[in-house]
Amino acid sequence: MKKVHKKNKHNAKKKEAYKQEHLTKNSIMLEDVAYDNAALQSTLGLGDTQSLLNLLHELILQSYKIEKEFKDFKVLIESVLEMIPQAVIVFNENGSLFYQNKKASNLKGLLDIDLNFSSEFEVKIDNNVYLMQSSKISHKQIITATNITEQKRQERLASMGQVSAHLAHEIRNPIGSLSLLAGVLSKRVDEKSMEIVDEMKKSIWRVERIIKSTLLFSKGVQANKQQHFFADFKQSLEQVISEYGYTKEIEVAFEIDYNDAFYVDFSLYEIALHNMLCNAIDAIEEGECESGKIRICFFRDCDMILCRIYDNGKEIEDIASLFEAFKTTKLKGHGLGLALSRQIALAHDGELCANNTEGKFFEIRVPLTPLCSGE
Repeated sequence: MKKVHKKNKHNAKKKEAYKQEHLTKNSIMLEDVAYDNAALQSTLGLGDTQSLLNLLHELILQSYKIEKEFKDFKVLIESVLEMIPQAVIVFNENGSLFYQNKKASNLKGLLDIDLNFSSEFEVKIDNNVYLMQSSKISHKQIITATNITEQKRQERLASMGQVSAHLAHEIRNPIGSLSLLAGVLSKRVDEKSMEIVDEMKKSIWRVERIIKSTLLFSKGVQANKQQHFFADFKQSLEQVISEYGYTKEIEVAFEIDYNDAFYVDFSLYEIALHNMLCNAIDAIEEGECESGKIRICFFRDCDMILCRIYDNGKEIEDIASLFEAFKTTKLKGHGLGLALSRQIALAHDGELCANNTEGKFFEIRVPLTPLCSGE
């Protein structure tokens, strides 16, 4: 116990000595500051000292303000770089990475490309086409990658549309002559040969339908909406069923739950319905079912009028690119029917969609009454 007591006494002495030492140092520092302040006042005068202190205070405030503005500006620039559609990468002069936005970091394979270039070029990454551009500013190399896949697709479609329109014009006249000849033959041949003439008429009708769709797609769709009833289109759909060539037995049922007026461009809406129905027939022909079933439903859903066509044919393949022009998986397809039908739906301020689960169907929706902006 005596040893512990001596040790505590020794610690207390050390603490007291440490305290006295720091008090002495602080006193010396205060004396120095007081001396410096007194010396400054004696040299410059009290008024000049206060002016310098005020100036120093103002400089400190200005530095804080500049620092805050710099931080705010940095946040703004980074926010802008995150919002722009391009991927942006910045390299230091030694080639090390200085900055990249989220689009650049999410674009896998971008840093694997040789980015030491001066002129712009195109590169393909993950089935998308990117335009690469570079510029040097203040010992930094800035590189941007712009996704131009849609632009390239539109250029390709425009080129294909021009060629298709030219071919359609060239084919139109001979097909018209064949149609007239088929009509004359149907009045002159016997019953045994009539089946051949009917097949000719169906084939001619299919070619005329393709020509009409091609020309309409190439020049664009503009809807002239008028009041119509679904009964106006039912007979036309029945004609398609009788004229469209198919080999399987197909049962077609109409379910009409809306009989009042709605506003569409008759010719355009008819084409869209024809394309949907022909698509259903083709799916049955290519499917594994022995006989086909098609249901054509027409009904109202809130302020929209829907025509939905169900079929039990082949399932939809590659639904993501279903409405892309000149792209088809069908044996008889030309790749324009659904793309044109979608254009027609959009021209009516509506939409065209497809469903591959719980009953396969295609559906076109149009407003019950024309939108004010469209009239």
